[in-house]
Amino acid sequence: MTIRKLSPILINQIAAGEVVDRPASVVKELVENALDARSTRIEIQLEHGGKDLIRVSDNGCGIAAEELPLAVASHATSKITDEADLAAIASLGFRGEAIASVGSVSHLTITSRREEDESAMQIVVDGGDTSISKPIAASVGTTVEVRRLFYNTPARRKFLKSDGAETTRVRDVVQRLAASHHETGFTLKSADRTILAYTPSSATARLLDIFGGELSGEMIECSGETEGVRLWGLIGKPEVARPTSKYLRVHVNGRTISDSSMTHAIKEAYRGLIEPNRWPTAAIFIEMDPALVDVNVHPQKSEVRFRDRDIMWRLVNKSVSSTLSAENFVPLYNPKETYQHVATGSQQSFGTGMQSTFPVDQAREAVAGIDLTQPTPMPTILASDDVLQVHKCFLVTQDEQGLLIIDQHALHERVMFEELKARMAEGNLESQQLLVPESFPADSAWLDAIETQQALFTKLGIEISPSGPASISVYALPTLLVSRNVDGTEFICDLLDKLGSNNLPATEEEALSEILDMMSCKAAIKAGDQLTQHELRDLLQRRREIERSSNCPHGRPTTMRLSIEELEQRFGRR
Repeated sequence: MTIRKLSPILINQIAAGEVVDRPASVVKELVENALDARSTRIEIQLEHGGKDLIRVSDNGCGIAAEELPLAVASHATSKITDEADLAAIASLGFRGEAIASVGSVSHLTITSRREEDESAMQIVVDGGDTSISKPIAASVGTTVEVRRLFYNTPARRKFLKSDGAETTRVRDVVQRLAASHHETGFTLKSADRTILAYTPSSATARLLDIFGGELSGEMIECSGETEGVRLWGLIGKPEVARPTSKYLRVHVNGRTISDSSMTHAIKEAYRGLIEPNRWPTAAIFIEMDPALVDVNVHPQKSEVRFRDRDIMWRLVNKSVSSTLSAENFVPLYNPKETYQHVATGSQQSFGTGMQSTFPVDQAREAVAGIDLTQPTPMPTILASDDVLQVHKCFLVTQDEQGLLIIDQHALHERVMFEELKARMAEGNLESQQLLVPESFPADSAWLDAIETQQALFTKLGIEISPSGPASISVYALPTLLVSRNVDGTEFICDLLDKLGSNNLPATEEEALSEILDMMSCKAAIKAGDQLTQHELRDLLQRRREIERSSNCPHGRPTTMRLSIEELEQRFGRR
C-alpha cells in the first residue's frame, strides 16, 4: 500500500466533514466571522433548509480586495499570527479552514467591501476551484452565498434531514449566537418566511426573546466574580424547570459551549428545589482572560478546557446557589422528631427540647361560631369509605390498623398508570381527533423525532406532523388525556424533549413505560383539586383494586399509616 500526499481539494473535503457537517454548522462559521467583523446587523437567508442556499450578509468591516483570495484559501486567517495568539484566542472564528472547506463541497460566492473602498470585490469557489476576484457593486460589509451544499459529496448530502429539521437546527444556532451578542441585530429567513427577527437590545430582553416571553417574571438575575472572572446570567425559578437540558446555556467570552462540569455546577445549585430528572432554565455568561481557557479543543469550537476547572465550578455553583437562597426558594425541612409525653398542667415538653403551650381559650373562641350540626366528611365507621380531604391535597381515612394519609395526586397517578398499561396491552391507545389542531414552534431534534418515531406516536394514539419549516401540529391525542383536560401542547413538548434528546431507555418496553408514566402524571388529579365525595370514594375503591398502590410510578409513597399504637403514644395513652 503506497503512501501518497492528498490533494488540497481532498484535504478540504475531509476537513469539511469535521467542520461543516450540515447547513447549521456552515451558518455558525459564517455568522461567527460576521461577528468578528464587528457587524451590528446580520441577515441569514435559507432555501430548502440550507441545502440549496445559505446566504449570510453583514454590515461589518469587510475584506480588503487583495486579501479576498486568501479568505478562501486553506488555513488563512486574520485572527491569529503566532503561538502566543493561539494561547489566548479572543475571536470566535480563528482556525482558517471553514471557508476553504465550505468552498470544496459547494458553489461558494463571497462579495465584500470596506468603507474606504470605491467598489466591492467578488470571488467564486466552485467545488474547490477558485476564480479570479472581480469588482462589483455592493454596500459595505460582506455577503457569503453557499449554493448546493455537498453537491459533489452525495453520500454526505444523503444524511441530511428534512428541510424543516435542517431549518430548525439553523434557528437553534442563530439563537445561541444571538444570546451572546445582544447588541447585534439578527434576521433569519426561510424562503419568504421570517423565522427570527432580533433587534439590538439589552441582554435580558434578548434572552427573554429567545426563551419565550412567558418566562418574563420567572427569571432572576445572577452575578458573581472571582480572581478576575466575571459571571452574569438569568436563572429560572424552580417551577420553570424543563424535562431536558435544552434551556440550560453556558457562554464563555461570547461563545456558546458544552461543558459537563459547568452544567453540573448549575444543576447542583438546584438540588432539593427541582426533581432530579428535570433541568433548570438558565443562561450563564462568563467573561475571563482568554489565556485562562482553551477553545481549540474541538473542530467546531463547541467545547473548551478551563485552566482551573475547580475555580470555575465553585464560581458558577456559588453564584447560582446564593441567588436562589436569597429568593427563599429552599423548601422548609422538618426533621423527624421523637415525642416524649411529660405533660404538666397545660404545657407539654417534647423530645426536641422545645416547649409549647396550647392556647385553650383562643381555641374555644375560634370554634365557637362553627355550626357542628352540619354534616362533615370525617370518617366515623371502621373500614368505611368515609374520607376527609385536607388542604385539597391529602386524604385522611382509616383502616383496622390506624389512620391512613394519602397523597391524592400520587395515588391517582398510579391508578392512571395501571389503566394506561392495561389499555396498551390490548393494542394502540384510543385516539380522539382535536376540533382545532394545536400548533407550536419546534426545534430540529423534535422534527427528527417525529420523522423517526411515527410508529410510537401511533401506539400512543397521537397524530402529529410538521406543519412548516420550524413548526409542528397535533391533530389527535389519546382519549384519556382529552377526557382529563390535559394540556396537549405541554405534554407533546415534554415528550418531544425526551425523544429528541434520546433521554428515554433503550428498550421499547422501558421507553413506553416511562412515557405512560408521563401521561399518567399529566392526567392525574392535582394537589389543589377539590374532590366530591363520589370522587373520593371511587379513588379509594380503585386503590384496593390495583397493584402496587402503595407507590406512584416514580416510586414515591402514595400512602402513610399512623398506627393506633403511635397515636396512643403521642397522646400519652402508653
